[in-house]
Amino acid sequence: MDFLKHMRLLAKRRAAGLKTGMPEAAPPVRSFRRALKGMAVIAEVKYATPADGHLGIRRSPSSLAAVYQSHGAAAVSCVTEPVFFAGSVDYLPEIRSSCMLPLLMKDFIVDERQLCQARALGADAALLITELLSIDELARLHSFCRSLGMDCLVEVHGREGLDKALKIGADIIGVNVRDLATLKVDPRRHEEMAGLLPSGVAKVAESGISSSARLKELREMGYDAALIGRAVVSEQTRGEIFRCG
Repeated sequence: MDFLKHMRLLAKRRAAGLKTGMPEAAPPVRSFRRALKGMAVIAEVKYATPADGHLGIRRSPSSLAAVYQSHGAAAVSCVTEPVFFAGSVDYLPEIRSSCMLPLLMKDFIVDERQLCQARALGADAALLITELLSIDELARLHSFCRSLGMDCLVEVHGREGLDKALKIGADIIGVNVRDLATLKVDPRRHEEMAGLLPSGVAKVAESGISSSARLKELREMGYDAALIGRAVVSEQTRGEIFRCG
């Protein structure tokens, strides 16, 4: 079983244990979409990756989020997948209470119940992965997410995924240059895909970004924002990322 199929199966199992129905109470939505301009940095709270295992990060989610805000991040992403990324949905309210930035829940979302949980816990936006979902599933989850008042970052890895994103009317599209089968990164794909992204959508670059010089290159390609994990979670490289003005 390949990585993406395995993650879909695990997500389905987690979703089956969640309550159905709309969230009864949730904090006001902070606009994720409006924060994505001028090569905005979406700084990620992440403690492990499938390729590298645990990253040795000791700071709490709330502490990381506060640090990101102080450095000038435009938004915070939180990886909540528990098995391969050491994430937890419990991190969402912690982050929400420690900073004023819009909060993206990043997970393998396959069910409306995950979106309800995200909104109830304070997420302002959610990630939807085109390669994980059929076009019908993608359209349904995108529509439901928007009905909750949340924004959707629709992630693509190539032209097929981009076609699906455009068909469902995605207004925030992320280009992830990590191959979901091999987990290898090919930064050249950012440039290859940049010219295919239509005007009027927020364009987000994902994966393989570790310097302010790369952020400047992405801005010149037409990207509005970059979602960055490992390079901001580490104190050794965080300052280099936030030098980009």
